[in-house]
Amino acid sequence: MAFPQREDPGERRPVLVVGAGPVGLVLAAELLAQGVAVRLVDHSAAGPAQHSRASVVWPRSLELLGRIGASEPLIELGNRLDSVQYYSDKRRLGAIEMSRLTDTPYPFGVVVPQDTTEEVIRTRLAAYGGEIESGSLTGLDASGPRPVAEVRRADGRTELIEAEYVIGADGAHSAVRRFAGIELLGAGDDVLFAIGDGPVAGDLDQHALVYCYSRSGALGIAPFGDGQYRLAISVPDWRGEQGPPPELFQRFLDERSPRPGVVGELDWSTIFRARRRVAETMRAGRVFLAGDAAHVFSAAGAQGMNTGIQDAVNLAWKLAGVVRGAFEPGILDTYDSDRRLAAERIVLTTAKQTGWGLFKRRHELALRDVTVRLAHRTGVLQRFGGPLMAQHDVSYRPAESLRDTLPGLTRRIRVGDRLPAFAAHDEPQPGAERWPSIDPARLTLLLWAGDRQDSAWLAARASVSAAVPEGVPVRDVSAWPGFAPLLGAAPRALVVRPDGHVAAIVPPEATAVRTALRRAGSSFRAMDGVRAGSGLRTGGAPEAAAGGRPTPQGAAVDVTAEAGAVPQSPAARLTALAAHADRTGGHEPGELAS
Repeated sequence: MAFPQREDPGERRPVLVVGAGPVGLVLAAELLAQGVAVRLVDHSAAGPAQHSRASVVWPRSLELLGRIGASEPLIELGNRLDSVQYYSDKRRLGAIEMSRLTDTPYPFGVVVPQDTTEEVIRTRLAAYGGEIESGSLTGLDASGPRPVAEVRRADGRTELIEAEYVIGADGAHSAVRRFAGIELLGAGDDVLFAIGDGPVAGDLDQHALVYCYSRSGALGIAPFGDGQYRLAISVPDWRGEQGPPPELFQRFLDERSPRPGVVGELDWSTIFRARRRVAETMRAGRVFLAGDAAHVFSAAGAQGMNTGIQDAVNLAWKLAGVVRGAFEPGILDTYDSDRRLAAERIVLTTAKQTGWGLFKRRHELALRDVTVRLAHRTGVLQRFGGPLMAQHDVSYRPAESLRDTLPGLTRRIRVGDRLPAFAAHDEPQPGAERWPSIDPARLTLLLWAGDRQDSAWLAARASVSAAVPEGVPVRDVSAWPGFAPLLGAAPRALVVRPDGHVAAIVPPEATAVRTALRRAGSSFRAMDGVRAGSGLRTGGAPEAAAGGRPTPQGAAVDVTAEAGAVPQSPAARLTALAAHADRTGGHEPGELAS
C-alpha cells in the first residue's frame, strides 16, 4: 500500500513498543502492516506467559484482529461463546444471546487462554517481519525532539534507543507510565477475586459465560472446551502465599452454581484486586499508553484485554498515518480523547456489574433480580446488553461527559459510532463480504442513496466521485439492505475512519464531501509554535493538547528544572531521569486477570 512520503531531513527512527502482551503485539503488527519500522521490547521475549489471564475475545476484538489475519486462528483454537447467562441463588434471571448479533461476521465470543492468543498474534507479527527483543525499560527521556529509552538486556548490557514515538503497553505496573510522569486516577473500593483454570467434571454449560450471584458473593464460569474452565469467585479475604486451592473453588461452585461440578487439579490459580483506575492522560508528547498501562478495572464482563486491543488499533492507524504522511500530527491528540473516555465508561459499567453481583441486603437482591428478569422479558437486556458485551457500542462521539457516549433509543448511526464495515491488511476477513470493505489505513467515503436509487442519485454519485481527492476509496453501499435502519431514508455520504468509526455524515454533494474529507484528514494540524506530534512548544514548556486537555509534564522535564540546566546528551538526561524516578517512585496497581 503506497503512502505519500513527507520530506524529512533526518532518518526515520523506529516506533518503540514496550511490552509484548496482546496489546503490544497488536500495535506492533498493525504498524508493521502499514510500513512503519517498529522495535518491540519485552522482559520475557522467549515466549507467551504460560498461564491464562484474559480468557474471552469478544466480537469487536475479533473484527479488529481480523485486520491482521488473527481472528480465524483464534476461532479455530478457542471455544465458541454463544451467550452470557445470569443466575441468582441458582435461579435463572436472563441471558444475552451473542448469537443474535446481526451486524458482525462474528456473532459470538471466543474463550481462549491468553497464552494462545499471544501465540497467534506472535505468528502474525512474524509474518509482517516483526520480532520481539528481550529487555527491560530502565529509563525514558522525553525532553528532547525525540524520546530516548534505556533498555537493559538479560546479560546486563544497556542500549539507548532513540525513537520517533514510545508506546507503553507494559501492563499495570507500567515503567513507561512511571517514567513519563503520568498518574492513574480513580476511586472506589478494591474487590478481591480468586481465579483458577482447570478441569471441572459435570453438566456445566459448554458455550455460555455464566454469572452466578448469591448473598455470599459472585461466581463466574467460562468454558475453554474439553472440560476445561475458568472459574472466578469473589472472596472476602485471602492471606495465603500460594494460589487458592481447588477446595476453595469447589466450595463456592457448590454454593453458587446452578449446575453441579467437581473441580479437579488446577493448572493455575491466583488472587487479584479488581481496581478501578484510568490514566490522567494516555499521551504525553511522543509517549503513549495502551492497555493495562492506561486503565485497570474489574474483570466483570472480561473487557480488559478487549479494551486494550481497541486502544492498539485506534493508536496504530493514526500513528502510522502520521509517520507515513497520510495525516497531520495533530490527529494523535484524538487518541487520548477517544480512548480515555471509552476506558472511563468501561470502568463504570464493569464496576456496576461487579457491584450488583456483591449485593447482600434483601431489598438490594430483590431489586436486582426483578430488574434483570424484567429487562430479559422485555428485550431490553438483549438490546443494550448485547452491544455492550460485544463492545459494539463504543463510540467516539464528541462528548463532554460519559452521558454523551451512551447509546440512544434508536439504531441510527451518528458521528463517532462504529459502522459495520470491515478492513484487512491482507486477505479480506472471512464472512465480512456481507458488509462493505474499508481501507485499513486511510479514510473511506461511503455513499448511501436512501430509499430510492433513481437518476438523481446516479448523477449525485457521479458528481461526488469526481470531486473526491485521488487516493480516497469511494464505495456505494446502497445495495446493503441492513444499512437502512442505520442510515435512514435520505441520501447520505459518510467519511469512515480506518477502524470503522464514522468521522462525518454529510449530504452527498461535492462541496460538502470535500469539506468533510478536508476536516477529517487535515484539520488535525499542530498549533503554531508547537512541534508536530510533541505536545511541547519549541521553548520547552508543556502545551495543552488540541482536545483541550493539558499534557502533563514528563519526569525528564521536571528533573532538568531541578538540576538547573538541561543535560545535552541522551545518556546524561537518562542519568538525571533515573535519579528523579528513584525519588518520586510510581504507582503499582494490581495486575488484572482479564
